Order: sequence, then structure tokens, then C-alpha cells
Amino acid sequence: MSSPPTPATPVRTRFAPSPTGALHLGNARTAILNWLFARRHGGAFVLRLEDTDTERAVPGGEEMIYEALDWLGIAPDEGPREGGAFEPYRQLARADHHRARAAELLESGKAFRCYCRPDELEARREAAIAAGEPTGRDARCRDLPAERRPRSGAEGGGRAIRLRVESGPVEFTDLLKGTLAIDGDDLGDFVLLRGDGRPTYNFAVAVDDIEMRISHVIRGVGHLSNTPKQVLLYRALGVAPPEFVHIPTVLAPGGGKLSKRRGAAGVLDYRERGFHPDAVLNYLSLLSWSSEDGEEFLSRDALVERIDLDRMGAADTEMDEEKMTWLSGQHLRAEPAERLAREWAARLDTAGLGLSAADLRRAAEVFAKRTRLLSDVTSEIEPIYRAPETGAGGAREVLSAPDAATAIRLAHAAWADVAWQPDPLAGTLRTAMRESGLAGRTFFPPVRVALTGQPHGPDLGEVAYALGRERTLARLEAADPDHPG
Repeated sequence: MSSPPTPATPVRTRFAPSPTGALHLGNARTAILNWLFARRHGGAFVLRLEDTDTERAVPGGEEMIYEALDWLGIAPDEGPREGGAFEPYRQLARADHHRARAAELLESGKAFRCYCRPDELEARREAAIAAGEPTGRDARCRDLPAERRPRSGAEGGGRAIRLRVESGPVEFTDLLKGTLAIDGDDLGDFVLLRGDGRPTYNFAVAVDDIEMRISHVIRGVGHLSNTPKQVLLYRALGVAPPEFVHIPTVLAPGGGKLSKRRGAAGVLDYRERGFHPDAVLNYLSLLSWSSEDGEEFLSRDALVERIDLDRMGAADTEMDEEKMTWLSGQHLRAEPAERLAREWAARLDTAGLGLSAADLRRAAEVFAKRTRLLSDVTSEIEPIYRAPETGAGGAREVLSAPDAATAIRLAHAAWADVAWQPDPLAGTLRTAMRESGLAGRTFFPPVRVALTGQPHGPDLGEVAYALGRERTLARLEAADPDHPG
């Protein structure tokens, strides 16, 4: 890996969202890669809230971010909730830090005060455009003699602070793009602090990354244009820039920008729909990245072990919800039965169905393979436990067939003393069918309808196992017209 971390430079990554709404999949993928990389190298994953856009902030925005990260299992090591050695972790609360660094740059002569009003700057910019001249640099205040500087804000502009940017190439390296450069004249003497004392985005980010000792900046490729300014700020403040990794964009299915109608649902929407959190983590981590052996179904421990940013592709990638659904099914199958049973219990009317924890644990052992989402429990498992309706329609017709009662009694006898496990239950039922002389298409349907009220479904040994001995035998007895009671 480029510039591998050493004990002297511990890995510190950061995720810096704005609390302006629910965390969507693109941002979640950025957080996941930062978390995985930090875990891979025994480092720290930092959450820093860039909350200076107060107009767009939404009530509960911070809580929604934390709820999504917690559900994905990637809680930060440091952040507004956790605290840490580099508090505060909200950008708005770091104003003193930004002002102090701006003062440092002023003192060293690397920055200067600009007294121009915004309307004056805009007028000169428009004039430059009309004349076909570069617009990047407006150096009117750059070397303003002291006697010409306004003594107060009322006499001039807002006293913004700008960085002195020299002509010539500004080079930086991105892990995926290689070495890139832009001329300083194209950047101009950009603003650090506005006239009202508020920091610009790039200045605040650079100062906060420096002071929080961030070693690797892993973020979306949309931030690539910000990097030259941030690199200049690192150098002006006498600090080596971090490793930059600008990950490609996640596109909607078929291409184009993600939107609410085209694959950009919030992370917590996928929780409500029943996706396994490890599947979402697994899928998003694989967008533009692949393990060395090409394996796609990976546990979080395997992802931590294998993550390698050198294997990250630079091309944009499309969202594929069907693949994420498939991965959800794989992770559900790998889930311990007791844990899966607890997840199912939260989605079922366990009291109304008369289900115990043991019932759901047995169901999880045999029926996880029938589901891809946690929400599938209502369509795949709940009908098995619901009291079968056998008195009408097709169910009544099956149970009225000439040999139905015989099949039901033989099933009851076969299962009365068998070891209550799927294989013995299935085996003894097949033996009873062969010894009865009845064909399978005659023998099995009445047993199935007696147990579930449905003509089709899972293997009967698995159904009986999930229902439990008492419930299974009671349902067979209720469907036998000649059984006493």
C-alpha cells in the first residue's frame, strides 16, 4: 500500500458528514471504508460533524447519523458522543481553533487581510470574464501598504483573511489518480476566514484534520477539487499532508446520479426493509474494491483483514440492490440461530401466534435458508405457525380425499416417539409412506395441509421440527376426523 503506516505515524481516519438529514448509502460507504482501513491497521476512526451549515441542519440530524453508524456496527472511536483527545468534534465549536490558525498565518506573512466588499469582488470578477482574463486572483489587498489599510470594518470591507498563493504548479498525490497538479494562479489567494470571522470549508477542514492528526483522508471523488487548497494550507502551516484517497462515485442503477427514486434510500430505510446490517456493510465495501481471491460474501472480520486501498478501482460503479439482497440472504444463513430468532421475534406477533424463544430458534435453524431479508419472516415463517385453516377451499378438498385420514394417522404414529430432529422426522415419514403402499402425491399433501393449511411449502421434516412435537401432533389429531375429541 502506498505510504504504509508505521508505529510513528498511526492510522487515523475520519468521517465528516453534515447533520443535514439521514445518512445515505454513498456517505455510508465512505464511513465504512474509513472504519475498515482504521481497523485493518489498528488505528482510530473519528467522527467529526461539519455542522457550520446551520440553515440546512435538521432536528435530530446528529442522532440519525449515529443511529445509522451503530446499526452498521461501525461506531467511531472518537466523536461528539465518545469524546477523545482532540475535542471538540463539532466544527462549529472549533471556531477558536480556526481563528488561531488564521492569526498564525497572518503573523508569518503567509496570509493577508482583504478589505474588499463581496460586491466589489464580484464586479471585478465579471469584468475579468468580459475581458477574457483569468478570474482566480484578485490581489488588490495582497500587498496593501499599512497607511492604505482601513482602520475599521466600517471604512472598508469585512476584513476577510486570504492565503498568499504563489504562481506555479501545486502538486499532490491521490492513491487512485496518481500525481495531479493545478497552477496557483487558478486557485488565487483564496479566503480562509470570511469578514464575519467564519471559516471557509477548506480552511476549517484542513485545520481540523491537522489538529486531529488525520493520517488518511478517504472521501468521495467530488472532493478532489478541494484537495489543492487543503494541500497548500498544510504546507503553509508546516505540516505534511495526509494520504489522499478519492473514491469513485456510486451511480444509480443504469447510470446517473443517485436519487430517492433511483437507489439513494437512507441507510435506516434498509434496516426497516429487513436487510442484514453486515450485508449492507459487505456490499458497500465492495463497490470499486475487490478481495484478492474475488470472494464477495465476506464477514466484517474478513473485510478488515483483506481491505487494501491499492485494489480500489477508479471507475464509477452502479448500485445493485439485487446483489445486496443476495448478500443479505448469505449473512442471514451465517447468523447464529438464537440471534436470528431474536431478530425475527421483533417482527412477529409472538404472543398472538403462541411462539416461544425455543420455537423461533428451531425455525431459524431450518428456515433461514428460505429468507434473504429479515422481513421475509412474515411471509415465509409466520404462515407455518399460524393455526391452519382446513375447513374450506383446497385444504378441505385435500383432507376429504379417500386416503387422507390414513396418511394423517400414519404420520402421527411415525412421529409419536421419533427423535425430534429434521432428518429423523423426514426419514420416518418417508418410511411410513412406503409401508402404507400409498404414492407420495397421495400421502404427503394431507399431512402438509393438516400442519400448515397450505398445499406447498418447506420439507415436512423441517416443518414438524419447527412446530415442535406437541404442536405438530395436536394439529395432526385435529385434522383426523376419527380422532377422539
